[in-house]
Amino acid sequence: MDFDLSPEQLDLVERGAAAGREWRGFAEQWDHDNHAPLDAVTERMGELGFLGITMPVEYGGQGKSNLEYVLAVESILRTSTTWVAAEPLFRTSGAGPTICLMSSNDAAREKFLPEITSGRAGCTIGITEPDFGSDMSSLETSAVQGDGGSWVINGKKKFITGAIEDSYYATFVRFDGIPGARGVGAIMTEKGMPGFTMERGPDFVGARGVPHGELEFNDCRVPAENLLFGPGEFAQLMSAFNMERLHNGASSLGSAWAAFDLALEYAQQRRQFGREIIEFQAIYHEFADMYVQLEAGRCLLYKAATSSAGGKYPQALDVTVAKYFANQVMYDVSAKAVTIFGGEGTSMENPTQRIHRDSLVCRIAGGAPHVIRNTIASQLVPNVRLSQRRPG
Repeated sequence: MDFDLSPEQLDLVERGAAAGREWRGFAEQWDHDNHAPLDAVTERMGELGFLGITMPVEYGGQGKSNLEYVLAVESILRTSTTWVAAEPLFRTSGAGPTICLMSSNDAAREKFLPEITSGRAGCTIGITEPDFGSDMSSLETSAVQGDGGSWVINGKKKFITGAIEDSYYATFVRFDGIPGARGVGAIMTEKGMPGFTMERGPDFVGARGVPHGELEFNDCRVPAENLLFGPGEFAQLMSAFNMERLHNGASSLGSAWAAFDLALEYAQQRRQFGREIIEFQAIYHEFADMYVQLEAGRCLLYKAATSSAGGKYPQALDVTVAKYFANQVMYDVSAKAVTIFGGEGTSMENPTQRIHRDSLVCRIAGGAPHVIRNTIASQLVPNVRLSQRRPG
């Protein structure tokens, strides 16, 4: 496998690093206030050429592969030190837009994708519910057929990143009470629809700046053209969802590199006992260990990107492995970076502690480690499935 980057890809990395540096000075304030001007950030990232990276040219996208997407997210996060800087890429090429792109509904693609890829309307996914998170096959938000082919939705969602800010929500629903995974599909719901309300969710320990809000549907009537995946299409829907894990992995890796860079710079400046602390072997070896983790994570992530079907649709096993490992790398590297900074690392002004707090959220989003390991094992030994449900 050849990971040598082309001149165009190397240029993308350079431009991503430059774009990330524009937001570095805002990261602390966004985290402190738990608010960031997402629309303004999206507009600027559009000017810099980072919207709709994987979306087809015919819908206003750039038509690039998932490797280009990963390179852009990683480089932006590495220099910005804030996940907010890469959110415009996710809302224009991430899981929500990809679910729309993979839908067989031509009308939905024509209606939504040009608005999404341009950044005029952000798109995210609506999965988690008050009673169901990882157990997606048990979701309760319902969709029943209404008049004229429309769908009537009832239910609640929580921890929806971008809620209030985004315009479109690829909402996972259960059709006509059909039980299990075969009854779960997705409908695009739109901000401002009668019966669809949103509010900010709780403050998170990390990944702050953009709300992780709550959605509520009370007899929300959605036109037939907004149907993305119907009952019986759960496998295809989850294939599109894999873009969530690829973005998570790229964000984790870029953030881990940021913590590494910060700690390495500090260790070469901070003096104790008459010498820079990098000269103490215990610290010296920490950087070797961190670098090995980072490079291993990069290889897994780039493999997941390059093995994506058609260059755009991540394969379940590859992307799940990459996400799982990148989450652990971010957690470990950022914790070591905090420690290398000593007391300074534990102050709220130090970016390494913010990156470490972000790592806690990344580990849960897109599949918690305990669930992820089941997913990986089930694909390694497909004839052995451990039931998560209580017998009887």
